Amino acid sequence: MRIAICDDNKKYITEKLKPLTERAAAEANCSAEITLFTDGNSLIEAFEQGSGFDIVMLDIDMPAINGKAVAERLRLLDSVFFLLFITSFRAEVFNTIPYRINAFIPKDSGDSAIAAEIKRVLADYAAHKPEYLLFDAVNGGERSALKLTAEDIFCFCCVRRKVYLKTGSREYQLSAVRISELAKRFADRGFFEVCRGYVVNISKIRSVNSIDIELDNGEIIPLSRRRAKALLARISDYVTARVCEC
Repeated sequence: MRIAICDDNKKYITEKLKPLTERAAAEANCSAEITLFTDGNSLIEAFEQGSGFDIVMLDIDMPAINGKAVAERLRLLDSVFFLLFITSFRAEVFNTIPYRINAFIPKDSGDSAIAAEIKRVLADYAAHKPEYLLFDAVNGGERSALKLTAEDIFCFCCVRRKVYLKTGSREYQLSAVRISELAKRFADRGFFEVCRGYVVNISKIRSVNSIDIELDNGEIIPLSRRRAKALLARISDYVTARVCEC
């Protein structure tokens, strides 16, 4: 299990958070690889370069870029990592909900309480590991394997007979697959063909109007008028299912 801890107070993370996380991992019977960051931009850069993490622990009050802004950027790159905010400001708990957090830990909590909460999150992740999917991609003219979760995919599109997979910040050309095949394969995973050549992850839709939709990363995609009603129905079903889960 790969864990990232990000806090601008180096002494705090090396002398307290890291030892408590190691203790929690041992008690949860988890093998943990812990990487420390003292600024949010370095953590974002690590994600952008492909160094994904299963668990991310973030301080909110950091210079240059605060923890909430970091979380917003990271969620575009990876939808499935577990997120813990650790902060001195208890009132921030209500402001962190949009980032899909798994725990909110005040820094003034006792060591045992912090370790227990970290242990709970580690055990939760171990019990609900995300399902990864494999794709054949084309990179520099050569085929390569691409491993992602369905939650990381924003959309598939077909441009000039080439099929692409798009995440929040990247685009990959896929090999030996048709957009129609992807539409059928991912229909039960919450994807919808909004127009010819575009299959979109419903959970990534920010807004819908009569002619197009906007995704969470700001991308605008055309919407077929004859598919608009069906799309709104699918979005309604998705929202209802999420409410029932809560």
